Amino acid sequence: MNLPVSFIRLAKTTLVLVYLVIIAGSVVRATGSGMGCPDWPRCFGHWIPPTDVKELPANYRTYFKVQEQAIEPFNAAKTWTEYGNRWVGALLGIFMFIQLVFVFPHRKKQASLFKLSLAGLLLTGAEGVLGAFVVHTNLKTGVITLHMFLSLIILITQSSLLYQTRPAIQKDPTKPFFKNLIILSLVLTTIQMLIGTQVREGVDELLKNFDAGTRWDLLNHIGLRFLIHSVFAWCLAAFNIFLFILIVKNKSFYSLCRPIALSLLCVLILEMTAGAILKLYAIPAWIQPVHLLLATILFGLQWALVLRVRSLKTRQV
Repeated sequence: MNLPVSFIRLAKTTLVLVYLVIIAGSVVRATGSGMGCPDWPRCFGHWIPPTDVKELPANYRTYFKVQEQAIEPFNAAKTWTEYGNRWVGALLGIFMFIQLVFVFPHRKKQASLFKLSLAGLLLTGAEGVLGAFVVHTNLKTGVITLHMFLSLIILITQSSLLYQTRPAIQKDPTKPFFKNLIILSLVLTTIQMLIGTQVREGVDELLKNFDAGTRWDLLNHIGLRFLIHSVFAWCLAAFNIFLFILIVKNKSFYSLCRPIALSLLCVLILEMTAGAILKLYAIPAWIQPVHLLLATILFGLQWALVLRVRSLKTRQV
């Protein structure tokens, strides 16, 4: 069955929404807006959040307490930042549902698309439930990290679905060693992102005790985690540059993935630049979402290469 253009556009839009969810979550964390709404799914008991503290009861800090602790003073910017994050997630859920409805009548002929659509919807639902748990645990760091990595699994699922809509490509005699290097690059990036979350958790803990005047001391107090993250970043960059050179030399494969390979190199350079800014300017809040977004795009591009390699093994004209 030839898939209609409308479904392919829907799948692409849904993938963009996955990235927007990741960006929104990063902005929430960078701005400290995670508890901007102390309840879930509503915000301060309303579907439309308040814009002024006068709209809340006098005892709102204890009335909406979390983990038996009074919440922070009301901040409209943080409240609407967190609520915006929730709406982006809800919008993704709607698109995941539409995607599943679209492919449901063809579930037998397009079994893989149906399974991926169903998985995407279920994972998005789980992400929403986990988001609620993040609020109920008062931003417990381990739960936040799990929340972020679940979004990467959703990214993999949606990317795989979109790739299934592509036409079959010519089989290429790529050596297994080369294919394993591409898979290894994805694994290393995942490890680096995990280390990065450990650094971020350390920053979150320190920011509770450090004021703006002492932010320059943050990196020194994080210690070994940041050093490992920095060293591993350079090793990862070197590995990906080496991989890019191998891809270019493999002319037949390069012709099939030129846009992906070139994009990967550009994103890698931008990501290293963002990391340098984080270190040189004492972790400014504005660069943190950019840093995570670039890491996520890098992860997505590497997964696209993995899908391309797998297609050479299993799909023929």
